[in-house]
Amino acid sequence: MKPYPDRFRAFATLPWNNPTAAADELRRTVNELGFVGTLISGRPQTGNVFLDDKMYYPVWEALTELDLPVYIHPNYTSVDAVNAYYKGLNDQLDTILSSYGYGWHYEAGMQVIRMILAGVFERFPTLKVISGHWGEMVPYFLYRLDQMFKPEVTGLSDTVSNIYKKHVWISPSGLYDNDALQFCVNKLGIDQLVFSADWPYVPMTDARAFVENAPLSDIDKDKFAHLTAEKLLLITE
Repeated sequence: MKPYPDRFRAFATLPWNNPTAAADELRRTVNELGFVGTLISGRPQTGNVFLDDKMYYPVWEALTELDLPVYIHPNYTSVDAVNAYYKGLNDQLDTILSSYGYGWHYEAGMQVIRMILAGVFERFPTLKVISGHWGEMVPYFLYRLDQMFKPEVTGLSDTVSNIYKKHVWISPSGLYDNDALQFCVNKLGIDQLVFSADWPYVPMTDARAFVENAPLSDIDKDKFAHLTAEKLLLITE
């Protein structure tokens, strides 16, 4: 970082258990330190509380005021979920299945689905979300969500997929899979994709080659590699 201090930005870590303080800290880190949004790992607090809860409206208000995104990142699933779905193989397999192998990705995707169905994006029409690991499985199920959650059922002004496409940007997070890339381009459009690695958990050795050899036009590679992220994160330098 020292040789290139103008090439790095940061997401704020917030005290989500106190949403008013979290909103104040977000404003401080953006306005005083040049941060470009916030990242939350897992659910905002212990227990079955998700980001659709109205108690987090102060954070969404701050983000829309600042015009910056929240990155909804996975973290360990609840003990209740682990016991119900991810036990009974062996200790190692149970741990992987409930976390980075599957479980915490499903839960991170559920956060976004719940925000849509609860009307968070209706209340905050310019709120922006980044969802890693190719959208934590949600893009692959948008057709079904539209089938089952029609606007006359949800009371929302649009379909789940249209709300998702308007508010959510997705990244590969080290999953260098061209099939997933092409699916997400077809489903969401190249302008909703931003490149990301997953270092140190996934080695960087394949990251550059993945972008350079991606089945995209040169302009779409530039969008994927940096242009869309610069726009999303308000980076102009």
